[in-house]
Amino acid sequence: MQTKPVLLFAAAIAAGLAASALAQTPPPAPAPAPPTNAPAAPKPDFPPHTEVLKDFEQVISSIDKAPSLFQIWVRRKDNQMLAVFPEKFAQKKFFIALTVASGEQYAGLQAGDMYVYWVRNDTRMELRAPNLDVRSTGEAESKASVQRLFTDRVIVDVPILALVPGWGPVIDMDALLVGEAAKFFGPMVAGARTQLATIKTAKAFPQNVELAFELPMRDGVLKTLHYSISEITPNPAYKPRVADERVGYFTTAFADLGKYQAEESRVRYINRWHLEKADPNLKVSPPKNPIVFYIESTTPIRYRRWVREGVLMWNKAFEKVGLANAIEVYYQDAATGAHMEKDPEDVRYNFVRWLNNNIGTAIGPSRVDPLTGQILDADIILTDGWIRHYWRQFNETIPQFAMEGLSPATLAWLQTRPQWDPRVRLAPPANREALIAGILARGPQLQGGHPAAAAGSHLAGSNEFDGLAGRTSQFNGLCRAADCRALDLALMRATFELTRETLEAAAETEGDKPDGDKKDDKKKDEPKDPLLDGVPEWFIGPLIADLVAHEVGHTLGLRHNFRASSIYTLEQINSPEIKGKKAFAASVMDYLPVNIFDWQDKDKQGDYGMIDIGPYDFWAIEYGYAIVDKPEALKPILAKAPQPELTYATDEDTMGPDPFARRYDFAADPLNYGKKQLELAKFHRERLIEKFVKEGQSWARARYGYEMTLGLQTRALAMMSGWLGGAFVNRDKKGDPGNRAPITVVPVKDQREALKFVLENAFRDAAFGLTPELLRRMTLDKWWDNLAVIFEDPTWPIHDRIMGVQSLVLTRLMNPGTLGRVYDNELMTPATEDMITIPEILRTLETEIWSELDKPAANYTEREPMISSLRRNLQREYIERLIDLSMPGAWYQAAHKPIANLALMHLRQLSARLGKALETPGLDAYTRAHLDEARLRIEKALDAGYILNGGGLGGLGGIILLMGQTNAPAGF
Repeated sequence: MQTKPVLLFAAAIAAGLAASALAQTPPPAPAPAPPTNAPAAPKPDFPPHTEVLKDFEQVISSIDKAPSLFQIWVRRKDNQMLAVFPEKFAQKKFFIALTVASGEQYAGLQAGDMYVYWVRNDTRMELRAPNLDVRSTGEAESKASVQRLFTDRVIVDVPILALVPGWGPVIDMDALLVGEAAKFFGPMVAGARTQLATIKTAKAFPQNVELAFELPMRDGVLKTLHYSISEITPNPAYKPRVADERVGYFTTAFADLGKYQAEESRVRYINRWHLEKADPNLKVSPPKNPIVFYIESTTPIRYRRWVREGVLMWNKAFEKVGLANAIEVYYQDAATGAHMEKDPEDVRYNFVRWLNNNIGTAIGPSRVDPLTGQILDADIILTDGWIRHYWRQFNETIPQFAMEGLSPATLAWLQTRPQWDPRVRLAPPANREALIAGILARGPQLQGGHPAAAAGSHLAGSNEFDGLAGRTSQFNGLCRAADCRALDLALMRATFELTRETLEAAAETEGDKPDGDKKDDKKKDEPKDPLLDGVPEWFIGPLIADLVAHEVGHTLGLRHNFRASSIYTLEQINSPEIKGKKAFAASVMDYLPVNIFDWQDKDKQGDYGMIDIGPYDFWAIEYGYAIVDKPEALKPILAKAPQPELTYATDEDTMGPDPFARRYDFAADPLNYGKKQLELAKFHRERLIEKFVKEGQSWARARYGYEMTLGLQTRALAMMSGWLGGAFVNRDKKGDPGNRAPITVVPVKDQREALKFVLENAFRDAAFGLTPELLRRMTLDKWWDNLAVIFEDPTWPIHDRIMGVQSLVLTRLMNPGTLGRVYDNELMTPATEDMITIPEILRTLETEIWSELDKPAANYTEREPMISSLRRNLQREYIERLIDLSMPGAWYQAAHKPIANLALMHLRQLSARLGKALETPGLDAYTRAHLDEARLRIEKALDAGYILNGGGLGGLGGIILLMGQTNAPAGF
């Protein structure tokens, strides 16, 4: 560029000298006319850039008007946009961060990212994604081979419109980002009306450009697609840190085929920010570049200080590794204009965003350099639904609890038995046939259709495993920490109302006493606790801070730790030694329910939520962010892993045998927590009619309140049923302190107590607290703006709902996964030691479910039958499960045959007992018909033949024929 004026000046001098010489010589003879067939001068490849850019206005966003990463030119009248590449674009790598900025409930959530580069191919520009999953750091030969075998991918190509001197090619940016939007945002924008797109944002800075277009989707709904394009420059000061399975970080992973040792050929770096001391000589120094979060202006003012507290909670951990105020927080405020010039979608800024979408969730994704694992950008999404009300319906929340911890093998088994899938049994009856048809139509799926197998690699928000699989760099694609909290908050809101009335009534009684009998009343004139949206601030505020701290943990690189709730017993959690003094769990990265211990006595009740990050969190930050010279310096940190307060298990562990590796569980003694949950349910059920439904309120509130208590009950049952066949799992390595075995079978006493708890609180009529007075008031409010309710019956489906809960318990106890683990645990336990066995489980189930067979003779009636209607349903279901377990080829596990033999034995024994019971005098018609049909059903099953399907593996997988009938769904 700088030689062009010199060349022009030299050309001018040469031209002048030539003209002078010509003036001193006679004129030459006229030149002959050129032949008519002489070739024309070649046309230029591109028109002049001035012609292409005519009528466009360049976007200048920097205050100092510094050159931007790309030149952005816009023509507002028809929403056209052009981009001019930098001159040395071929030497650069770019990062494209995608966000749906408006038009959907999760607007603002990071929607994926791309690490890309541009290549000029004659008259076109290719956007390519490098293959980062397979690399070589070895010899030149291996690098050449890897480069030849594992090639890059062309995402899209666009025509070059012009070339700008001193810059680069010009392309049609709206044609790329709008016309080819599906290449970036996927199927969600398929069918969008691109001809109606309008430019919403066009900003060009030296490090990045921010571009957004609003356009109607296929259904006409307007959405804003935001692109943040920045340059990724090498950062030699950042040193990748190797991941270790004992501490939970998201990872950046790749295969290094330049290594020839198996343990070296898979490289995993933890994802973390680049933090270094501003003054390395100080023991504790501010960082050179702190992590800065902005709390979006949409966040309600009343909650902002609690959001800020949750973000800053992590600074204590950073200070332990020598970094003071590693995280800074600022408020964006529309009233004062503070930081309003910053766009939340701008990749340069980290935001905590608040969405009023009536959904209860929170997500903390981040964007990462896929070469090194360095975190570049993070945004947290908070939503309001979990605070406003219990937003999810019965048939959405309870199945979520019911499916918690089920293994892929169990899910695969349910695919062939959809009639026993809790998601089907707890759905409205009118929807079940459609759900079953959908499951059968999909057919067998890998890993039983487990959510982890269907997780999205780029887009987020639909699956709790999104962002973990199929990516070079992991991120938090979905977090359900707020789901459980929505139920707990709704219950505690109601509890506060009930206990407040009780306390006020007690105060009035106290006021009627003589002065000498009154208690100290010096506080009677003190103001009441301030309320935030109907809940005391001292309760809701720390819960918000706790939730925010959880999501900030994700943005720091930390994964979930679902074992964190298990370090203290319920008694310890609510003791003076812990209350108000330290965190009651190992980490805020668990899905922690609200601690409800004694809601009527503040002195006995501990902290409702976490008041600080936990010991595991301090340790995880120490491993990820300690400033060390050599990797060997990290070994003493990792050696702490066996300490009880540093226990760790994450998402993929929830499908395994460890009963502590579960979402929504609580305490080292979850049985006591489960009992407290049922006490709270009973407390509410007894007050639904008189206290919970206020004067002037709809009786539908009674139904709403009861189903909340049923959610508590189901969560407790699902939690404790996971202890059967369980084994504790740790991630210790050989040589770690304590020399622990990685697997320890759950003590037999704990398994038996868990089984007893589940059976007594799922299979007995009294466990559900239903009375005619309550049932006659559990109705619905029907409005056409809530179609899900319009089709429901105003009477509560008693038998259907209760059978749904009992069915899910049977599914969790009598599935091949659970029984197979029990069978394996027998071998893992020395024969001289006591251990629960499959025969014991089947005996215990039969004793509990068929306890009426031991009743003495009496004059039973249809109104007071020997066996209640709820129990008859349960018994029929149990028989169907036992028959299924007994059939040959019903499922493919080594434990099947012994389990089938035991099931056949119990069917024969039960048939004999039923025959004897039918001889009992005074049976009512309901019971007699039930016992007669049950015995006949068993006899048919015992005499049934079966046909083996030749298409199955080795002749397995037959279609069972029971007296001419296929194994159709029970009860359908």
